[in-house]
Amino acid sequence: MKIVVVTSLLALFAAGPAFAACDALTQVAEATNAGNEDLAKQLAGGQAPDCTADDKAMINRVAALASFNRIVGAVGQGANLADFEAELETIRTSNAAPWQVLDALGDINRDRRNYEAAARYYQLALEDASNEVLTPGWMAPDPKYIARLDRMATEMRLAAPRPVKLAMRGGCKISYRGVSLKKKSTPVRYVFGTAEFTPQGLESARDLSECLKSVKPKAITLIGHTDPIGGAEANRALSLARAEALGQYLAAEGYAGEWKTVGKGEDEPFKADDASAYDEETLNQMHRRVEVDVEN
Repeated sequence: MKIVVVTSLLALFAAGPAFAACDALTQVAEATNAGNEDLAKQLAGGQAPDCTADDKAMINRVAALASFNRIVGAVGQGANLADFEAELETIRTSNAAPWQVLDALGDINRDRRNYEAAARYYQLALEDASNEVLTPGWMAPDPKYIARLDRMATEMRLAAPRPVKLAMRGGCKISYRGVSLKKKSTPVRYVFGTAEFTPQGLESARDLSECLKSVKPKAITLIGHTDPIGGAEANRALSLARAEALGQYLAAEGYAGEWKTVGKGEDEPFKADDASAYDEETLNQMHRRVEVDVEN
């Protein structure tokens, strides 16, 4: 998985544009493409009087990519990505982190089973990648990778022990750079065997309500799913009851669009990226979900 990221990043960066209006940006791009990380950092820390605020932000991001390229090269030679976590965190906290850095931090936290942190990083990577000012087309992930970031953010949310918001910065979106991601799997949790929200389930339902207020869809379909524990018919009825409970909550909280519910029971378990990475209880937690299919 990480080797795919390396290939995609280097190919995109090599195809980068010329930045004629800002000399420092042109120079930092050339330094990064040449693998001269020290020069890229020096340029990022210098003055750039002929550059706009957006240009200066881009200078820092391109210099961050110079460091990231080195890390990626080391990982490609067999180094452990987690050994670079402190450096990646330094890049992130410098406000220069492009989506690639956030994605890598998501991978690190996923591997150590810190699913809550991984969910946040993947979601932040998705949101950063959608910023077309600071992530121009040559730096952006392709549509398949955008879908992958959304899928990993979703998977980590479902696996996390505590709720993680559907959006980290600003309101929810269902389209990123023209890629439609209108089906959301929500970690709304219920008291065992019932359609009653747990306190954490209520928190997730509230987050979904806020998300719908941002998106303002004209209609949604709520699709309930259960784990395989219990009888198939009972699980189908339970999944429908849980979807209904969520729909009623959303309507009471102000969602004015049309909504309908479907109960799938245990028939469509969640398809994890690597099911072998999880224990049975975590997998069952991921199976117990309500999908929200948004229609605009």
